[in-house]
Amino acid sequence: MPPTVSSIARVGASPTSAANVNFTVTFSESVTGVNTSAPFNDFALTTSGVTGAAITGVTPISGATYTVTVNTGLGNGTVRLDVVDDDGVKDVANNPLGGVGAGNGNFTDGETY
Repeated sequence: MPPTVSSIARVGASPTSAANVNFTVTFSESVTGVNTSAPFNDFALTTSGVTGAAITGVTPISGATYTVTVNTGLGNGTVRLDVVDDDGVKDVANNPLGGVGAGNGNFTDGETY
């Protein structure tokens, strides 16, 4: 069975005026291949009313949990972190996120700031 994204949760309170915020990304099982260096192409931001928001870091907490740091940019609005499936994230049995095929493991239902 392929891994999936279980949740993307805010780490801090919302709303916030912080310059940087963190999200916790939890997978259904331990995975490898999560892009932890720029340009962080396993993740994307969905924003509304905000310009210049950017992912600035990805830190593994455990095999199934990662913290993603986001610069909130300028303006008042919302920032949501999404997972973008390119079949690079895999479990120990080499099953790609969501199964074989890019995009079928995408996750766009996380919490927003």
